[in-house]
This record gives sequence, structure tokens and C-alpha cells, in this order.
Amino acid sequence: MERQTRIRIGNIIWPFFAGLSFVIKAIDRTLLGWWLWPLLQRKANKALRQDVRRDLPFLSRKSQFVKEKRILVLPFDYAEASVGAGNLLVCFTRGRGEINVSLSPNHSPRDRYELAVVMAALDSKGITEVTVPTELIDLDGLLQSRFGDLNEEFSETRYPEFKKKLLDIKQDLRVLTREAEWELNRKLYPLRTR
Repeated sequence: MERQTRIRIGNIIWPFFAGLSFVIKAIDRTLLGWWLWPLLQRKANKALRQDVRRDLPFLSRKSQFVKEKRILVLPFDYAEASVGAGNLLVCFTRGRGEINVSLSPNHSPRDRYELAVVMAALDSKGITEVTVPTELIDLDGLLQSRFGDLNEEFSETRYPEFKKKLLDIKQDLRVLTREAEWELNRKLYPLRTR
């Protein structure tokens, strides 16, 4: 089929599929979006909270789960649970087969840092020198052994100084990520020489 013919067919069919997509999304939001998706999100969040209680007994004894003010429907199969313990707010996010842990000070919950960044700043190491567990059950020992230090560094008096270290580590991580992306692009799309 010639290119012009394919373009004409695409121009004829495209409005139909765009309209169909709009109608399906409207039906989804009207019939399911207001009750089913929040219900499924609550169920996923509850399952994550139960897993945190089971796999992190140290944290469960010292803390309390943060009640959700408003349910936020996350994409795919993601779930989120936050635990307040002393000066720390520990946020667990699970989805697509992986678990992510981020920490923030209780007095400033919007300042979230990945666990690897926090551990690197706490130990004054580079981000590449730090390894953190990837399984929920393995985090209990790490958090238990470092809880006193973490609680102290995230206190209102020590946090401003610790935040500078955290931001430096985050900047290093951004640079490393850009370098990795550049290297990957260079391998995928090598420069052609004439």
C-alpha cells in the first residue's frame, strides 16, 4: 500500500477511535471511577500495611500507621502505606513487583528521600557504595540497627544540617543517572561517521 493511501485511511479512521476512547473513559469515570477504583486502592494499601506489620515487627512496635486523609488512586497495582515513628515518617510504596522505601522528617513530611540516599548521607558515603535491601522482610534489621541515628538526624534541630547532606547525595544521584542515560543512548544510537 502506498504511503499516501495509508495516511488517508488513518485520517478517516482516527476521529472514530478518538471519539470511542473519549466515550470509554467517560463511562469508566462515571460508573467505576468514583467507587470501584478507590475501593481497590484501599484494599491494596491495607494489604501493604498488613505486610509491613508482619515483616517489620521492630517498626510496628515503635510506630503507628498514618491515616489517609483522602484516598489517592495510584496507577497499575501500586499501594502506599506510611508509618510515623519518633521523628521519622517511613513511606512504603509497592508495585510492579518492587518495594520502595522513603523517609522524611515527621515535622516536614513533604521532604521525602529514598532509603539509599538517607543511608549514604548517614554514613557519609557515596550513593554507589550503599546497598539497601530490596525485600520488605530484610528492612527490619537495617531500620532497627539505625533507628537511633535516623531519629536523631531527622529531629527538628539536626534536620537542617542533615538536609544539606541529603541534597548533595541526591544531586550526585542525578548526575549518575544522567551519565547512565547518556551511555545507554550512546550504545543504542551510535554516531554515524561518513
